[in-house]
Amino acid sequence: TFTHSGMTGLLDCVNENADVTIVISDNETTAMTGGQDSAGTGRIEAICTGLGVDPAHIRVMTPLKKNYEEMKQTLREELNYHGVSVIIPRRECIQTLARKKRNK
Repeated sequence: TFTHSGMTGLLDCVNENADVTIVISDNETTAMTGGQDSAGTGRIEAICTGLGVDPAHIRVMTPLKKNYEEMKQTLREELNYHGVSVIIPRRECIQTLARKKRNK
């Protein structure tokens, strides 16, 4: 997960002022260890800002077909940016959502 092992890499990119676009998938869970809430849920943008990423280049998107054109434009903009940018596709984990529906 980003909070477990990705923050130091992002900090290195910021310190080097690398031309890089980082994609941090936020499915609101830590699937690799059983599906509990992630420590970064709802705070990824603040964490990235705290690590030094320009808030204007921290972009959140909802990865749905209806948002395709907007997502494509966001990706183009950030890939063309010179510096560190972060794109956060955010959508609840499909498995977690299915489990919630079954348990209702």
